Amino acid sequence: MNQLPVRDYDILVIGECFVEFHCDGDICISSAYTKGIGGADVVVASTAARLGSGVSMVSSVARDPFHSMIRERLSSQGINIDHIITAQGYNGIYFTSTRYPEQREYLVHRPGSAAEQIAPSMIYEDLIENCKIVYASSELQSVSRAARHAVFKAFHFAHSNDIMVAYDPNIRLQRWSLEDAKESLWSVLPLIDVIFPSAPDETKALFGYERPLDVIGFLWDRGISIVVVKTGQEGCVVGYDGKIEECPQQTGSAIADITLIGSTFCGGFLHCIARGYDPFHAARFANSVALFKGVKGSGIDALPTADDLTV
Repeated sequence: MNQLPVRDYDILVIGECFVEFHCDGDICISSAYTKGIGGADVVVASTAARLGSGVSMVSSVARDPFHSMIRERLSSQGINIDHIITAQGYNGIYFTSTRYPEQREYLVHRPGSAAEQIAPSMIYEDLIENCKIVYASSELQSVSRAARHAVFKAFHFAHSNDIMVAYDPNIRLQRWSLEDAKESLWSVLPLIDVIFPSAPDETKALFGYERPLDVIGFLWDRGISIVVVKTGQEGCVVGYDGKIEECPQQTGSAIADITLIGSTFCGGFLHCIARGYDPFHAARFANSVALFKGVKGSGIDALPTADDLTV
């Protein structure tokens, strides 16, 4: 794998910020919650930054009571927030519980969304050219047409300038229809270098295939060079440069929380790629990053740092 060029930032994440409320019991009757920030894109950015990558983020944060907290928490992770605008309205909120550690339990409320203010005008060539990898997920694409156009513009600029483009389909059918999700995916597919689909449900819905080998072949045929099929607790299967390798997850550790563990994996993988490691090494490292988060528990404070794990 070719060494990525020197830039001011390793990874540029374009995405949505949420306020997270976490409890250990039933979401509806619990009286105590831990407050933090979250969302798939925030977790990717935070994971890579805590591990030591230079990370910048493009987003929008509403001027509601959580405004200062979100900005302060992002900065405390080591994320550059110069390209996060302030908007009117409200920030997205979700509740999550770990009463069933091996199941995802979310209750998402979006009383107005600051991310609807993310627009193509926030994307410009100097911003893209100043990073090694540009990352976005369908979580942002589901917000608005303007957000979809912003993702496309960023990916197009990056692709045109030989900058790596990474994407997580991260399908959320409670937020939009499968048809819209597939349309948004196919609009950017020719621009993507690294993709992180999850098997079997997500890959079946999006591509018609459940087996990782079939998914990898399907996406290779469409020009994507690095295909990382996440397979839950089993780990992942990686296809790159004509080779396919299974990267099983370690076993024996009790999982405390799987909330956004897939996004944790993506952040660890991109951190490793930004340092010039091949995708197979990156996947094994990302497995250890995801496991660390799953064992330690909820929230971005449970993400590992460079002192906890080394590539």
